[in-house]
Amino acid sequence: MLRKKMMTLALCITLLASVLTACGGGNNDKGQTASNGEVSPDSSNSTDNPYKDPMTISLGFWDADAEIANIEKDPIAKQVLEKFNITLKPVNMTWDDYTQKIQMWAASGQLPDIFAIDAVGTQYQRKWVEQGVVKALPDLSKYPNLAKYFESPDIKGLGVDGKYYTVPRRMFPSVDWSALDRMVFYRWDLAQKAGITKEPETWEEFEAMLDAIVKSDPEGKHITGLTTTTTKMLGGFFWLYGNPVATSDGSGSDFKWIKEDGKFIPAVFSKKALPALQNMKNMYEKGLIDPDIALVKPAESYDNFVAGKAAALLSGGGFINLNSDMYEKRWKTAYPDKDIMESVKALKPLIGPDGERSHAIFKTYWSESYFSNKVDDKKMDRIMALYDYVLSPEGKDLLTYGIEGVDYKIENGQKVVIEKGSLNEKYPASRFLKNLVAYETSDSYNMDNPTIANEGIRKEAVDYIDWIQNNTKVPEYDIRLTYLSTPTKDKFTVLDHDDLLKIMLSKEPVESYWNNIVNDYKAKGLDKMIEEVNAKAKEQGIE
Repeated sequence: MLRKKMMTLALCITLLASVLTACGGGNNDKGQTASNGEVSPDSSNSTDNPYKDPMTISLGFWDADAEIANIEKDPIAKQVLEKFNITLKPVNMTWDDYTQKIQMWAASGQLPDIFAIDAVGTQYQRKWVEQGVVKALPDLSKYPNLAKYFESPDIKGLGVDGKYYTVPRRMFPSVDWSALDRMVFYRWDLAQKAGITKEPETWEEFEAMLDAIVKSDPEGKHITGLTTTTTKMLGGFFWLYGNPVATSDGSGSDFKWIKEDGKFIPAVFSKKALPALQNMKNMYEKGLIDPDIALVKPAESYDNFVAGKAAALLSGGGFINLNSDMYEKRWKTAYPDKDIMESVKALKPLIGPDGERSHAIFKTYWSESYFSNKVDDKKMDRIMALYDYVLSPEGKDLLTYGIEGVDYKIENGQKVVIEKGSLNEKYPASRFLKNLVAYETSDSYNMDNPTIANEGIRKEAVDYIDWIQNNTKVPEYDIRLTYLSTPTKDKFTVLDHDDLLKIMLSKEPVESYWNNIVNDYKAKGLDKMIEEVNAKAKEQGIE
């Protein structure tokens, strides 16, 4: 017993030393330049510690209560926050209410110090800047990794009169990677039990598979067809039937423009919209879409899919969420002897009526951090220092690979994973801390990266994005028109997911209901916006 205790003590000392080494690697190297040119931030252990005074920072983030509670169970997240002497105070919001809550907090002067939302280009984001509701970022030269982050063209372009008011959460290096953020997973095991022998490649084959599963109900659970984790994602799938440029991230302001009949129009109002809407409506009326889809909640949707109560699931987060929200939280407990990738398949982009395989198209970032105007300069400096550290090589390695010598080692200049278990489970708050600043999800699609802990899922993930880049084509559109500012466009939103849901649930014919929706947009200034955008595009030489 004594020997066992001594071994345990030795292991704890080793672990603590490794944590301190990893988190405080810059103790003797203030302002150290890394091999890739990025700069490690100053250490908190300096005798002239700029972070010696403790600071509480309130944070509005999705499920903040649960995420911040996990910090106590995560030695890495604790060490990072202790490095900057920060305590995070959760201000909870959910995927269902975050937009409304933040607008209400902004109107009533109750914004948390940091809050997360997808608001770039929206009318209320412009007002926050104009009215001084959000604080401008300070001179970034003091935060070299953050400054480097802002050198990316689509992030650099977010400046307003020479100032930045947000830190966007970058996800992908190009729009092709957007395919990962609106994915459909389906129960291949149940499809096979229903007599399906070929994985679907066309919309017709996908419908036939859902129809077979729903009608045969292989496990007697009154299974439904396609469901989703949130109705905001509906447009990311159903527009792919011949009108893929209309796919939206749900913010209402990211609508893209195409040229039709000699002028630029938002793609969502293209002639191609009606066939896509009719295809969706047909699927709903055939019973291939969850009849309760308007009421879905993320956790409930994952539960239903894993339990075999839904044949397919439209979700965000790609294979990273497949690993964490489906496999780790549910599947491996429900089916300990069943390989998830033998039972669950990722739907490759279907061949549409135009003969193309199309995937969703978004910006290379999704959602942003904003900072209340009540944050004073001292607190803002602490927040920026934390963000800078998370973006530094040291911070990225620690939050992604864990502790060197414990979770990974370096061999021939490469990181080699030692820990075979899930780092998400071992360090349950590290991913949250990383995502607070930037998602950088594309980094995870690498066989040497442990973020997707299940190696079978990781292999599928790497193969999937390779397949996407070799077999799909991004249709033409000009992103400059999405960012272009005109008086009417600045106030205009297109909440297409709400429109799709209304059409799906309506008893009216699709065409007449869609015409009513378009007329509502016209009443809000659609035609005027199109005139303004075309005039300004001409001025700027955009053809």
